[in-house]
Amino acid sequence: MKRTYKVGVFLVILGGLFWASSGVMAESLFKKGYSVDWVSFYRLLLTGLILALISSTKRNMVIFKDKKEFLSLLLFGFFGLLLTQFAYFKAIAYIDAGTATMIQYSAPILIMLIICFKDKIFPKKLDLLALVLLMIAMFFLAFKGEFSLEKLNFWGFFWGILSACGVIYYSLGARKIILKYGVIFVMAYASLIGAFTLFVLLLGKIPSYDFSFVEYSTMLGIVFVGTILAFTLYLKGLEIIGAIRASMIACIEPVAAAFMSFFFLGTSYSLLDIFAFSLIIFSVILNSRAK
Repeated sequence: MKRTYKVGVFLVILGGLFWASSGVMAESLFKKGYSVDWVSFYRLLLTGLILALISSTKRNMVIFKDKKEFLSLLLFGFFGLLLTQFAYFKAIAYIDAGTATMIQYSAPILIMLIICFKDKIFPKKLDLLALVLLMIAMFFLAFKGEFSLEKLNFWGFFWGILSACGVIYYSLGARKIILKYGVIFVMAYASLIGAFTLFVLLLGKIPSYDFSFVEYSTMLGIVFVGTILAFTLYLKGLEIIGAIRASMIACIEPVAAAFMSFFFLGTSYSLLDIFAFSLIIFSVILNSRAK
């Protein structure tokens, strides 16, 4: 294995671990009484401001004058970033970081179905097997082994699926403007659009809390480590080793989220949960290997 390839693998792994940590850090804040609204708003706002300072150029500002491209940026900010991050944190608040990450990780399978439908092609055998395994896993996670509607964590599962839908748009919805203007620039202003939209939807009622060094340090960790660093490292690793290998290695992300949630927050998982997690990871690997 060449040294460059090893570096790429290391960057993807580190990016996945950092991304997983954002969910666990958010869960720790929720358990201490901090709201999803507060964490989501300041994550989007701070990420947007920091990336905007890094990426702004006169050439890229043309996007705000082109109505079609600006609309694409607005939609990406809402359906890509805001929906992904807010729904993900809502799912964590109802269940836990490990399970929410696992549900969100179903997005690649759903993307495959959308592409097959759009291109009018029938899924490959590996894709169909991946879909079946995913559906079984989701059923187990939804009912937690007690197959009764009373035991169904409806809102946790609902927000988890919604976050996966956000990942779908995140992956497919802004490819043209990202290729033209650069991913850092698009992420910066889409994050600011997401923060502004959330502010409007909440009618400006963003909660405020007394200053606490630990909690505010955790918030900065979500922004710098769990968002900016995670995003940058993963994309750089993907550039070196390719999308297929990167997506397979990124399976470490939901596993790491579950492990960190268990180790640091005391979240317990049943054998059925672990079995469902394994099915999701295996389904994503099968989907990645299918052409």
